[in-house]
Amino acid sequence: MVSFILKFLIAGIVAIAWNYLTNDMQMSVFFFLFTLAILCLRPIVFQDPKQREEYIQKLKDARAKQEFLAAERKAEKKKLKSDEDRAEKQKQDLKNLQNRMEGT
Repeated sequence: MVSFILKFLIAGIVAIAWNYLTNDMQMSVFFFLFTLAILCLRPIVFQDPKQREEYIQKLKDARAKQEFLAAERKAEKKKLKSDEDRAEKQKQDLKNLQNRMEGT
């Protein structure tokens, strides 16, 4: 918060100085906004290759974990479906048996 206030003050000083030198309010406002935008931009920072590799490895691990969990979910659904099919088949066989016993 303090850094933004400092940036705001610096941009204001640049705009006031430009207005004092040229008496052009529109350009002063432009310089204020331009200076503030420049001060708020973050510069490109060198990234350590080791940290980058660690980050990439974490992403790969997370992706592999997601794929594993998806495969596990799929296998569980398949198992539940086969269990449901088996239970349904048993119910049907029981009904058929009951119908045969009643018919005899």
